[in-house]
Amino acid sequence: MRRSLCAVALAGAVVQAPLAAAMARQEVEATIAAAMTQIVDRYVDPLDSRTLVVHGLRELKALPGADEPSHQAAIERAVLVGHQTQGITPQTRLLADEVLRFADGASRQTALSATLRGMMAGLDAHSRVATRAELAPPPASVGLELSIRDGALTVVRPLPGSPGERAGIQIGDIVTQVDGRATAGLPLPEAVALLRGTPGTRTTLTLQRPGTADTIMVQPVRGPVQAPPTVRWERDGAVAVIRISAFDSKTGGQLRDALDAVSARAVAPLAGLVLDLRGNVGGLLDVAEHVAGLILPEGSAIGSLGGRTPADSRSLRARDPLVPHDVPVVVLVNHRTGAGAEIVAAALQDHGRALLIGTKTMGAGTIQTVLPLPANQGALVITTARVHRANGARLDEGISPDMLLDNASRQITVRADLAADFNSTLAQRVRMTVASAPAGADVALLAALAALTAVPGD
Repeated sequence: MRRSLCAVALAGAVVQAPLAAAMARQEVEATIAAAMTQIVDRYVDPLDSRTLVVHGLRELKALPGADEPSHQAAIERAVLVGHQTQGITPQTRLLADEVLRFADGASRQTALSATLRGMMAGLDAHSRVATRAELAPPPASVGLELSIRDGALTVVRPLPGSPGERAGIQIGDIVTQVDGRATAGLPLPEAVALLRGTPGTRTTLTLQRPGTADTIMVQPVRGPVQAPPTVRWERDGAVAVIRISAFDSKTGGQLRDALDAVSARAVAPLAGLVLDLRGNVGGLLDVAEHVAGLILPEGSAIGSLGGRTPADSRSLRARDPLVPHDVPVVVLVNHRTGAGAEIVAAALQDHGRALLIGTKTMGAGTIQTVLPLPANQGALVITTARVHRANGARLDEGISPDMLLDNASRQITVRADLAADFNSTLAQRVRMTVASAPAGADVALLAALAALTAVPGD
C-alpha cells in the first residue's frame, strides 16, 4: 500500500496490543533482517547499511535498561564494530546481540522497537515505524480530526455527535497530553494512536485552549464514530464548490457522486468549478491520480515518480475524465496543502486547466510505502519515491499559486512571471472582491467565485 504522508488524521480506536511475549533470537533477528533489507532495497536514496546499524545501536543507549556503565560500554563497543561490519546478516546479528542483552518480555520488546526507530530516524522526516496499534482495525473512536500545527497536536474539529464533542473539546484546542503522556514531538499517527482503545474505555486528555491560561482536563469515553466524508459540495449559483479534505479509498466515488449531484440539481449549465484543497495533506496516491484524471483530458500527464525500483518509478496519467473541458476550474490551496493534493493542483496548473489561488503549498513531494514486519511487529513507512510534476519540476519545492492571497492585508497579487500576460479584467475583479470582503468572510472562496464570473474573453 502506497501513501503520501498525512498530516491530518481521524482519531479512531484500535485493539490494545497484547502484553509482550517471550522473544527468542530467531524472532529478533528475523525482524531486524526484514527491516534492514526493506530499507536498503526500497529507500529512495542509496544508503550504506552500516549507518542503519549505528543509528539503531545508539537508540538503545537512551533506554532505562541500558543505564548501567557496563551496558553502555557494551553498546559503544558494538557501535565501533558496526562501523566496520559488512553485510546484512552479520549486521543483523550484531544488533540482535544488543537487543538480547535486555530482559525478555516488555524490556526486550522496547529494545527491539527502539532499534527499529533508530534505524528509521537516520533517513528522513517522513520515514518511520508504524506500531501494531496504528495498523489494527479501529472498533471505536473519540472522534477528533487532528493535525500537527507548529509542532502541537491541534484539534481541527470534533466530529458532530462524537465523544470528543460531548466532552466539550473545541476547534483549535491543543492536546498536550494523553493519559499523562506528552504529545509534543510525536508523529501525528503515533499521537493519534494514543487516543485509541476499545469501546467504552475512557481516556484523559489535557488541553490548552487558545486565549485561556489554565489547562483543561477532559475524559471522553470511546465509542463508535463513522469517519466523515472527505468530499463536501455546494452550489453558488451556477458554480459548484467541492471541498476535498483528504484522499482515502472512498474519495473517488464521493467526488463522482458530488459531480453527478451538482449536474442533476443544475437549472443551467455548470458555469465553473471551485476545487478546494486547502488543508488537504494527501492520502492514497492512486486516489490523487484518479481525482486529477476526472478533470484533465484522457492521457494527460499528471506527474511521475522517481524511485529505485520499477514499482516506485512510473508515470501518472489521466483516465476517465468527467468534468467537461469547457467548464473553468479554480483550485484553492494553502500552506497545509500537501502530497496528493499538491499532485492534483500541480497537474491542473501545468496543463492550464485551472487557476490556482491561495498561498504556497507545503512541498511534501515524496511517496511513502507501508512495508509490514514479521511476527506482528508493525510496519515500516519508508520514503520510496520523489514526485515530479507534469512539467518536470520536483514537487517538494511546493506550488506557487497563479494568484497569491494575503488574508491579513486583504491583498491578492498575480505571480510575477505571469503578470505581463495575465487577464487584467479578471485580476481587477478579483482584487476588488478581496478588498471589499466583509470581516470573517472566506476571502479565498470569494476570490475564486469572482474569477469564475469574469466575462469570457476579457
